[in-house]
Amino acid sequence: MPHSKKILIVEDEEILAENLLAHLQRCGWEARIASTGRQAIATAGAFLPQVILLDYHLPDIDGFQALAAIRHAHGAGDCILMTGHSTDAVTGGARRHGIRHILSKPFSLAELRASLAAVAGDLPSPAIPFSPAGERRRGERRQGGERRRR
Repeated sequence: MPHSKKILIVEDEEILAENLLAHLQRCGWEARIASTGRQAIATAGAFLPQVILLDYHLPDIDGFQALAAIRHAHGAGDCILMTGHSTDAVTGGARRHGIRHILSKPFSLAELRASLAAVAGDLPSPAIPFSPAGERRRGERRQGGERRRR
């Protein structure tokens, strides 16, 4: 597998954070979760992520404050903002902080992958390639573990 890239998921909704973690790990990312802004600042220093997947509303400080502190202390890389409140103030703040990608909650995994491709460039190959279960070409059936033409 190619060298994995590091992503820090800053999200206080535990179920969403765990689902994002599982998906990103399946796609070859080395990922960590921080549930508060202060935890994100500490984790970023030890982990040094290339990408931060950042929730705007956090329980202690807002996402922009956390990002500014991370960048000041650690010079972290790109950021994708996640928010359920895409107001003019949030989008304007994102621009001022150099954030070019905003995911409006709820978002699809395809939207997440597209944003990651835009900020991270060459993505790690998925550990498990997508293939719908039981997918076969027309006119084929499996017998004894082999494909045979009808």
